[in-house]
Amino acid sequence: MATVLVVDDEPDLVTNCQRLLRPLGHVPLSASTAADAIAVIDREVPDLVVTDLRLPGPDGLAVARHARTRIPPIPVLLISADDSPSLRDAAREIGVNAFLAKPFANAAFRQAVERLLGGRDLRTDR
Repeated sequence: MATVLVVDDEPDLVTNCQRLLRPLGHVPLSASTAADAIAVIDREVPDLVVTDLRLPGPDGLAVARHARTRIPPIPVLLISADDSPSLRDAAREIGVNAFLAKPFANAAFRQAVERLLGGRDLRTDR
């Protein structure tokens, strides 16, 4: 079982991601802003962060940067309607592990989550 933080200001997307995570045995957490996400990362130390790029205030790249500073770094799945090569390059430079363009298929989301969590040494202190 892994804890997955889903960060998006669209409640329907958060609900859908939570619906996809639960049958996989994962515990979903949520945040709607970068500031809230950073607080959750510091408090809960999730096993994976799924974040939208566009958020009110600081963007998803700020969330990714923070997640990647943890020891060990928390893997990050970035989701965005912007599928430009420059965004992908910027995300790669700060250590984003995977990218999904919106709208994405449910199967693609599940596959990305499982791939990112597959090699992770999950904490057992929950």
